[in-house]
Parts: sequence; C-alpha cells; structure tokens
Amino acid sequence: MKNIDEYSITLFDDWLHENRNDTADLGNVTLVRSDEQFGDFSDWLLKGKRPLAYDIEASGLDTYSPHWVIKSIQWGDCDDAWVFIWGDPWFQRSIDIVMERTDYRLLAHNATFDALGLDRHGHVDALDILARTFDTKILSHLADPRSRVEGGVGHGLKNLAAHHVDKSAPDSDAALKQIFKEHKWSNKEGWKNIPAAHPTLVQYAGMDVILTARLFPKLRDEIKRKTMDHLVKYEHQILMLVAAMERRGMRIDIDYARKLIRDMTVDEKNHIEIVQGLGVENHNATKDVAEGLRSLGVRLTEVTPTGATKVDKTILDEIRADESADPRARMLAESVTAAKNSAKWRDSYVTASLETMDANGRVHPKINSLQARTGRMSINNPPLQQLPSGGDAIRRMFLAEEGCRMASIDFSGVELRVLAALSQDPVMLKVFSEGLDLHQTTADSTGVSRKVAKTVNFGKVYGAGPKTLARQSGLSVEDAQKVCDLFDDTYKGVTSFAHQLAFPIKKGERTFVVTHTGRKLPVDAERPYAALNYCIQSTARDVLGRAMIKVHEAGLWDYAVLPIHDEILFSFPEKDAEELCRQAGVVMEMVLKDVHISTEPDLGGGSWGTLYTAGEHEVIELTDQDRMKYGDTHLVEHLFTSPKFEF
Repeated sequence: MKNIDEYSITLFDDWLHENRNDTADLGNVTLVRSDEQFGDFSDWLLKGKRPLAYDIEASGLDTYSPHWVIKSIQWGDCDDAWVFIWGDPWFQRSIDIVMERTDYRLLAHNATFDALGLDRHGHVDALDILARTFDTKILSHLADPRSRVEGGVGHGLKNLAAHHVDKSAPDSDAALKQIFKEHKWSNKEGWKNIPAAHPTLVQYAGMDVILTARLFPKLRDEIKRKTMDHLVKYEHQILMLVAAMERRGMRIDIDYARKLIRDMTVDEKNHIEIVQGLGVENHNATKDVAEGLRSLGVRLTEVTPTGATKVDKTILDEIRADESADPRARMLAESVTAAKNSAKWRDSYVTASLETMDANGRVHPKINSLQARTGRMSINNPPLQQLPSGGDAIRRMFLAEEGCRMASIDFSGVELRVLAALSQDPVMLKVFSEGLDLHQTTADSTGVSRKVAKTVNFGKVYGAGPKTLARQSGLSVEDAQKVCDLFDDTYKGVTSFAHQLAFPIKKGERTFVVTHTGRKLPVDAERPYAALNYCIQSTARDVLGRAMIKVHEAGLWDYAVLPIHDEILFSFPEKDAEELCRQAGVVMEMVLKDVHISTEPDLGGGSWGTLYTAGEHEVIELTDQDRMKYGDTHLVEHLFTSPKFEF
C-alpha cells in the first residue's frame, strides 16, 4: 500500500474559498454518448481549476459479488453534471482525463463505495482516487455526528442537501422509486433492472454530483466554524486504510460455512419443536411467548412504549438463570432464545457471507470508518462486529491467508485507561502506573466481589446509575447506591471530571462536549450524564484510529484484516508470526496524558475461530525489550526514562 502521507489533504486550499450562489438553479445534466459530447465535457473540465465531484450508480451495494456491475459514472461541479454509461468508450476516457490531465481536488459522498467499485472493475486504483478526495459524508459527520433519529440532519446526501443547499430541489429518489413501483420491483430489483440511460436515473445521477459540489463549501464552513478542521486529514487517512482493508477482504472456508448452515437449521428446528411442545405456537411472536411464560408461572411486569408486554433478550436471560422458576419456563426461555439465535446468526453472518463473497471465495465486509455519535467504527455486509462474544463456530469460517496465522491485538482496558487519563484521578493513575488491578482496587474500596466491581467500573464509563448497576450486578438498588457512593468517594477525580462535563449541559450553558481530540459532540439536554461516556468512547475510538495509522507507518497494514471494537485482527505469515505480532502490538501502544495505553497480542492458527478456542492460541507477553525495539520515542521515554507516578 502506498504511503498515505504523500497525499496531503488540506481543507482550506486557497482555491476552495470561492463564494458563489449555490442555490441559483438546479444545474444542467448531460448524458455523454458521442465524441462531440465528450469534447464538450473536456472543454468544460479543463476551463479552470475547481473542486470536482464524482459518483457512480450500480446494480446494488454488494460491490464484490460476481454479478455486480456499474451503470454509470458522473462528474460535476456546482452548475453542471456529465453522465457516462458503463461500457461506452467515453466512460473510461472520462476517468483518464480527470486523473491524468487535472490535479483538481475531488469530492464524493460515501467515497469508499465509488472508489472501490471503480477499482473492482479495473478502471482506477481506489487509493489513487481517494488520495485526491474529500468525502462529504465524513465532513457531515464532523459537522454534526448525530443521525436523524437522534435529532441531527443525518449523513445521507439528500437530507444534507435539503438542509444545507436547497430545500426545493426535486426529489429524484422518489421519482426512481415510483418507477420501481410501476414495474413491481423491490428497491433491490429496481437498481438492478433499471436501464443505465433511463432519463430519470440519468437526472438522479447527475444531481448527486451537483448537490455534492454545492454541499462541500457549506460543510467546510461549518467545520471551520466549529474549529474541527484539524480532524479532516486524519479522518481521510483512516478512510484510505479501511478502503485498503475492505479491498483485500477475507478468505472463507466455503465447505465449512455450508455445513454450518445445515447444522444451524437443524438446531433451529429442534428448538422450535421444544417451544411448540410447551404450548407456544410461534417463537417469534412476543405475545405468544408471553402467554406461554405466564402459563408456567412467570410474572412479566415490563411493557413496551406501546403498552405491550415486554419479552426481550434480557428478560429471557433472567428467566433462564432463575433457579426458582419452573424448569419448563426456563426451558421455554432457553429454546426461544436458541431458535432465534440460530436463525439470526445463520442468516446474518454465514448465509450473508456466502451470498456476498467474490468469485475467489473472499468476503469484503463494508467498514464505516466514522459511525455513531462518538465516531466508533462499524462493519456490515456482514456485521462482523456484532458476532456473539466468545463463540468460535462462526468465526472458524473466516480464514487467515495461505501460510498465515490469525492474530488479534486488543487494547488492554482502553476505556478505563482513557478515563484515568482524562480525569487525572490520582488513584486510577497510581493503579495503572504500578500495573495493579483496577477491578480489585474497586472491589476493596466498595466491599464487593471483583466481578461486581468490574461491572461497576464499566457501568460508570457508560453512565449507569444505581438501578442499572443493580440489574447488571444482581445487587439490590439500595446496595448499588452504596457502591456508587463508595466509588465516587474512592475516585474523586472521576467524579469531579464527570461533574465538570455535565454541569454546563444541565444549566443549558452548552449543548456539546469537547473531546480530547477536539471533537464537538452534541449532548441531549435530558441526558447530561452521557457527556462522560461520549468523551471516553470517542477518545477510545481515536486511540484505535491513531494506532491504525501507526501500523501503516510501520509497514504492517497489509497484514491487517479488520478493526473490531478496540482491536485489530491480523493475518501474519506463519514463519514470522510471533515477531510480527510483537512488533504490531508495540506499535499500537501509545501514551495518553501520561497513561500507558497497552495492548494484549493474541496469536492463533489458521482461522479467526482459533483465537476463541482453548489450546489453539497463545497470548504474547510484550517485554521491555520489545518496547525498546519497536516503540516510538514518546512511548520509550514514558516507560523507561520518565519518573514513575507518585501517589
């Protein structure tokens, strides 16, 4: 992979400061299907340097499936768009002239999809075009990270354009859906079946680039106003890294996956028979399950916002664990859960992987580098971040490269270390400086077991109160309150920091919290306590983002497979696997405000699942020699030359 630092993405280049009336008209869309029209496009393109937006339309979202095709590519500025049909000679010529004869800054919305789609069919290297691209989806997240459900504008192009550019712009998306409806096509079928040169699709495609070009200066100004322009280059570096990762994909054990589907289907059927034998006809009908549980003596008191009886996973888990309950009720809860899990896991992970894999038996999960309000990353198609924790069955279908071993490098208690660093709590700083056990420290201070103390520690990170902690730990609400009070008394720095963040939100003096890296995250007025969690989660995400860049700078990114929560999954050549694991583990480490953010490398075998099976993986203990050899200057100075923290 080429060095991303060669491509400096600077938000405020002089030539991007032009002001114009972005809502003067709807712009012109031209479908290019002749040499004469291409000549007009060439003249338009080369008339002067300016930001240039691009976009592709395609048969669907499954970029690497064997039957996925591009329909068109479009280029445009704030006034004009030019649409080129895939398969026409002018399609590739348009890409070549842009990439070879201009040095314009490029714009795209959800740029990874467009770049990888073009790369997939050999039209342009994805990283070459991304190196010149501002992704307005990323910029929109920096401007306002909230989804529409959370009260934000959201990050879809049409919503953003309606809010920032032109509320009166015609809804070409609705026009397309009307055509799909007339032909009795689903949305998925519609995108596959509609002709590329259909006038409605051409207009839709052209307006996408015009709106992207008009949206860019609005987002640029908003980011500048919020003083977050320092994050733009950083986020685009991460974008390029996840694009390279997505392009590589992962090998699948196809035979094992097919067997897993059969086994899960049998397991689902067996548990459905048990459910029906206990008098419940439909295990997916909450009403039926509730009636069945009540008939077996279970008291259900919680209701949904609509007033229906609530029977969710948490309630079923509580029934399964209740030794005083009727054994048949526990069996019903167990089988309902098992039947649902078998179907969900089979369809969401195994079947989905087989359906979206490429012709070479590789799956390419889509990685959203900037997701959620805090910026946490997400993965979908398939959603591998949501795999059941601790299980190896599904993970065994994902293989290391030939002659390689899977490795996982996870940050050690990153959220609690981030909390210690940000709050500067002296007790926490002492614990981490001396390599002590924070959970045991909390247990000793509050008089509970280490297991309960661990729940309390992480509960505080997520803003949990006594009621939530009582439910999670098994304590009474009264005892949970006492534990919370003792926690606050022990970690006064944490209490003070949380109050410092929440107080201006409570008073209505501020509507956002500023993170360690300078993100401004909106905080809902009715949830001021969430400010602490947002700071911790967002900073932990940026610890991972910085680690990804450091791994790339160390020349190890080609071994990276996926970012999963607070870890990176790798596939290392077998003969050098342990040493590479040590190197990557140290490279990922860093110092955050005098707190050592350490890693725990874990080396497995030929599949992801081996990292979850006893006897098939080994934890690699990083040594002082490893850190001296591979650590950066800041890490080495902190660990080996700075005076130790004194309480």
